[in-house]
Amino acid sequence: MTNRITSPALGLLLGLTLLLGLAAQPAAAGNRVAANLRVVTWKGQIIFDGKVKTGTAKIKPNDDCLGGHAGPARTVTGPTALGLLYQASLRYKALQPLKISDGDFGFGICGIADVSAKNKEWWVLRRNNKDSMSGAETTRVKAGDTILLYLARTYEDTAPDSLVLNAPTKARKGARVKVRVFSFTGAGKRTPVEGARVFGAKGALTDAQGYTYLTINGRTNLVARQGSLIPSNRVSVSIRK
Repeated sequence: MTNRITSPALGLLLGLTLLLGLAAQPAAAGNRVAANLRVVTWKGQIIFDGKVKTGTAKIKPNDDCLGGHAGPARTVTGPTALGLLYQASLRYKALQPLKISDGDFGFGICGIADVSAKNKEWWVLRRNNKDSMSGAETTRVKAGDTILLYLARTYEDTAPDSLVLNAPTKARKGARVKVRVFSFTGAGKRTPVEGARVFGAKGALTDAQGYTYLTINGRTNLVARQGSLIPSNRVSVSIRK
């Protein structure tokens, strides 16, 4: 399990600034990088998982919530985690609408698609499987990075470990392929996961070293899950001819 890097009250305020909302203008065309963005909730819902390009973005807050307000647009110099979410929202309906406010702690998320942070929920930001030490507005993104935005159930508890699935992206139809599942703490410590189930193909639970074999019968998307841990990245497997 991860260690909190802020007090609960401050963590809530900071965590809620980790997403950005609807932008007033497209991101600048230059100096853009491609990175993977995942947006997941504590209920196990995977809102988005895909690769997006991002750069500098001009963002206009459009809602009143979390102590912030709608107001004039501000430029977020990218590539940043905020820019990555913004760029994805322009292209993918799964992230629409984005509703945000702006306040003393920066941008705050009011809603992303049909999901909003309510009561004690808060957004956790992890870059490359490790808790970011800064908000999304100042979290720099490099080409090939993985950004995870996770809606935690409550700021009073430690955010759960996140799962990572290693699997081939191509296989012959009917092939039996070997995959492996790891968990990462917020500090970035990696551990093989026993008892995880990989959805999308038939196979046993992972063993003590995190391995299992899956039978691939067609093009599929694989996702590993175990209990309350954060679901893994999605691996798309195509059939090799």
